[in-house]
Amino acid sequence: MQNLNEENQNYKELVDQAEGAFLKKEYLEAFLVQSCVIEGVLKNFIKHSFETLIRESPSFANKIENFEFSRSIDDLYASKKIDVRLYENLNKYRKKRNDVVHRLLEHHNESQLNIELKDAYKVGKTMGGFIVDTMIKEQRGLTAAETTATIDNLLSQVAELQEQLAELGGADLNEQFQKILKLKTRKNN
Repeated sequence: MQNLNEENQNYKELVDQAEGAFLKKEYLEAFLVQSCVIEGVLKNFIKHSFETLIRESPSFANKIENFEFSRSIDDLYASKKIDVRLYENLNKYRKKRNDVVHRLLEHHNESQLNIELKDAYKVGKTMGGFIVDTMIKEQRGLTAAETTATIDNLLSQVAELQEQLAELGGADLNEQFQKILKLKTRKNN
């Protein structure tokens, strides 16, 4: 079993591979690699979300390995592991993916197929962020966007305090505050 760093590296490499194929207008490859990544991330998320149940029941652990995409997202939503927005977006992606995959052999017009693959890829590209942010939030508490927003909020509060200090005590207090802030920043890095 791979550790989280190896999985993250594989994830990044596969996302880069899909994006590279997309940029080279190799839409089928981009779409297929992306589909594998999204389904792999979803499978890992469901395993993480139902970790206790998996440990308790070997039968459930075996069944979860064979969950189809639709069943996985339904179960995650029903158990409140994902919100309605992510549930709707995953369903939208699943329908688009199924539409393309199930009709792949029927296409006689390559340019029309490329348009559909390109559209499906774009839908999937937006899904990556939703899934990964939800997994991060589930495992660590905050998504990257929430962490950035928190940092921005804290920085604006610091700037506000600096202005208040400057008004109250002049440059001396503000200089002292700057020194303390620099020392704390160095200490945290």
